Amino acid sequence: MSYIDLQATLREWPYEPEKISVRKVLGADGTIKLQMRVEMGILQLEADGRPDGARPQGYESALAYTDALLAQEELRNARALKFTLNPEACQELRAEASLYYRRYIAFFVLEEYANVFRDTAHSLAIFDLCAEYAAEEDDRAALEEFRPYVLMMDARARAYHALAEGEPASALAHANRGIVYIKSHFEKCDDPQREVGSEEVKILRALCTELGGKIPKDSLVVARKALQVAIEEERFEEAARLRDELENLRDSSGKPPKS
Repeated sequence: MSYIDLQATLREWPYEPEKISVRKVLGADGTIKLQMRVEMGILQLEADGRPDGARPQGYESALAYTDALLAQEELRNARALKFTLNPEACQELRAEASLYYRRYIAFFVLEEYANVFRDTAHSLAIFDLCAEYAAEEDDRAALEEFRPYVLMMDARARAYHALAEGEPASALAHANRGIVYIKSHFEKCDDPQREVGSEEVKILRALCTELGGKIPKDSLVVARKALQVAIEEERFEEAARLRDELENLRDSSGKPPKS
C-alpha cells in the first residue's frame, strides 16, 4: 500500500480559523464529494447518502436501519410498546447526527439550502427517535440541548431557499415557524425563560426583520387569493402554509388581512 504526502495540497488550500472553507470535487468513483478545510487537514464527505459512505447493516443510514426495526415492531404491536434503543444504538445514532451536522454546515456555506434542510430533517428524526425510544434517561436527553440549533439551521435554510425561489412571504413564514418550534422546545423542557437569551431565536428574529423588508406591498392580496384557491382545490397542506404567510404578512404590515 502506498501513501501520499498531503503537504502540497494543504499549502494550496490554507486553513483560515475565522471562516468555514468548503469546496466540491469530483471523486474517483465519479460522484460529487464535499471537502472541508479543517485545522489538521481536509475532511471529505459524500454529497448524498450517509456522509461517510457507510451502510450500517446494509441500510443507507443508522436512522434508516432503526426505522426499519421500529416498523417491524409496529407490525407485531401497533404501538411498538416493546421497542427500545440500547445505549450502543443511541451512540451510533448520535455519531451519525454529528456526520450530518458537518455536511449541512458545508451545504449552508455553499448556499445549497435544499440539501441543508434535507440533512437537518435527518438529524431531527434521530433526535426524535432517541427522545422517544432510548432505554436510558441520559440517552433520551443527550441530544436535546442541540435541538434549538438544528431547528434554527433548518428554518434559515428553508427561508433562504424560499427567498431564492422568489417567495419572500414563504421565507418569512419559515423563519417565524422556526421561532415557534424553538419556543415549544423550551416549554417542553420546562425552561421557557431560556428563549430570552437564545442565540438561535435572536438569529431568526433578525432574519424575520430582514425578510419583512423584502415583501411586496401587494403580497397580502396575492396570498389571500392563493389561500382561497388552495382551499377550493382541497390542497390543505398548502392552505396551512398560506395561512402562516398571511399571519406573518399581517404582522409585518401592521394591518389585518381582509376576509
